[in-house]
Amino acid sequence: MATPTERPSALKRTGRVVKTVLAVIGGITVAFLLLAGLLVYELNYATNTISTSVSPDGRYSVEFQSVGQPLFFGNSDARLILRQGRAELARKDVSIADDGAQLSASNCQVSWTGSGATARLSGSEQSDMLVMLGFDGGVLIERPVENPVPEAASEAETAPAASSVEENAMSSSVAQQEAEEIDAGYKAVYDALYRPQGYGYSVICNAKGDQQVVLGKDSQTVTLLIYDRESANGACALYDLERCPVDGYGSWAISDASLLDQIAYLHDSCEVIASGKTSWSSPGTQAFRDATGE
Repeated sequence: MATPTERPSALKRTGRVVKTVLAVIGGITVAFLLLAGLLVYELNYATNTISTSVSPDGRYSVEFQSVGQPLFFGNSDARLILRQGRAELARKDVSIADDGAQLSASNCQVSWTGSGATARLSGSEQSDMLVMLGFDGGVLIERPVENPVPEAASEAETAPAASSVEENAMSSSVAQQEAEEIDAGYKAVYDALYRPQGYGYSVICNAKGDQQVVLGKDSQTVTLLIYDRESANGACALYDLERCPVDGYGSWAISDASLLDQIAYLHDSCEVIASGKTSWSSPGTQAFRDATGE
């Protein structure tokens, strides 16, 4: 029979064993949670700079980064950052469909313009995507329509005909005239409606090279004047006044814009008529409808 002195000693030993087991279990649990957290971070948030493109004057750069890891054959998340030195001017998170492959420098080709950089993103399971990062912090995304020549086309089919030289020259002249008319409309609309309100006038280009005018920008919104199209009767050029929200990095995307007004510029009289439209389905004023035939 155990003496009273032996019983406390046995209890102490048992208590130490229990504490040791609990400590081991606690350590394993903490290690598991740390590994799980690390895995989640690597899969979803870890960034890796894949390539960096520097502007011809050396003042700006675009970083192409991978974000996390693709799961199975899913899309790969990526990030584009436009910098001036160390200062960040614009950023955009994108998704690239490339059959679950690791991103490489071949997925991103960067070209430079006077207003920013255009990144051409490609993947084996998607059409190319153009992301325009403006020096003013603007971000535009477009998917160009491409019409490649079929591989089986003969030389006769692909070689330019003699008459095509004249046709190309005529097309170039028409395009130049249209560009000048659009530019004249921009200036007429600005002078008539927005210069008196104290708006600025800053010309940028989207990924296709089309001009757009930034009227104003602050930490929350950017206000744009954008050429839309010709009117139904061909008598007017139509311009949209739009406003986009600006994110925490100072970037904005035209896909998030809301319509504030649509304006008609009459080619013959150079008259400017505001529609008062704040939605695409709105018919606008009677004067606007009469001028545009819509």
